[in-house]
Amino acid sequence: MKKWVLSKHDSAAMAERLESSLSMDLGEAGSSQARCEEPKDGVVFAHFDKLLFVQTGEEFVPFLGSPETVSLFPSVTVDEGAIKFLLNGADVMRPGVKSFEPWGSAGRTVVVREEKKGRAIAIGRSLVESDRMQEMSKGACLKNLHHVGDEYWNLYKTV
Repeated sequence: MKKWVLSKHDSAAMAERLESSLSMDLGEAGSSQARCEEPKDGVVFAHFDKLLFVQTGEEFVPFLGSPETVSLFPSVTVDEGAIKFLLNGADVMRPGVKSFEPWGSAGRTVVVREEKKGRAIAIGRSLVESDRMQEMSKGACLKNLHHVGDEYWNLYKTV
């Protein structure tokens, strides 16, 4: 496994790429020096203070094991019946969504939470605008990118 610390210049460049790809603001954490771990070729865990992201190629995904990171994104709450499917990598379907915070346009990163305790169980990319989702009664609304028990979840245990 490789571990390294990025220079301040490279950290700022990575933070800028991360902010633009996820349409978010890292705040003060964006000016911190990033630490990286690569437990497997092509998968990098990037730490900015308490914020943690997984980078695969050019794509960044918030890591579910970091409450500080997932709190930065809008969320949807799903019913109990959807959980077992999501934990097997299925996309979020509209009938399973109980409530959601508006996220705007399609392509945004959204956290999926379970209904009982509100825990984050998956990270998805919106397939539709949040306004359109309000009107939907069926169909896929979020592409599942990362979920509890997936490859990234298990790789982080080795870091």
